[in-house]
Amino acid sequence: MKIQISDAAMAVIKPHLDPHTRLLLSYDDGVGPYSHHGLVALQIAFQLVIISDEMPLADYDLAIESPLGPGPIYAKGYSKEFFGNNLKIDFKPNFNLLNLSDDGEVIEDNLQIVDERPKA
Repeated sequence: MKIQISDAAMAVIKPHLDPHTRLLLSYDDGVGPYSHHGLVALQIAFQLVIISDEMPLADYDLAIESPLGPGPIYAKGYSKEFFGNNLKIDFKPNFNLLNLSDDGEVIEDNLQIVDERPKA
């Protein structure tokens, strides 16, 4: 599985990354250590979660090829049911928002970046 990331979205995301970072496309369903809210409003919600390469990754068993690096973006395998063809992250500068979409629909129109790395 692959994800496309527009140049505008890359410019927003890349400053948060370093060689010891992992990026998660996290389905916010309350499962796992980085999903804090769950389906409160019974809606599909995704976040880009940043963790260090030393933090647990057990719930994120789907590797999605990405042009960002350093490695794939990880997701919970069962969240794949929400992804259609041509998964993409884009940035809408008029609204200052990242969004996640596929050929059929916008999956998340306000894709938040959440940094879960320990604060120094």
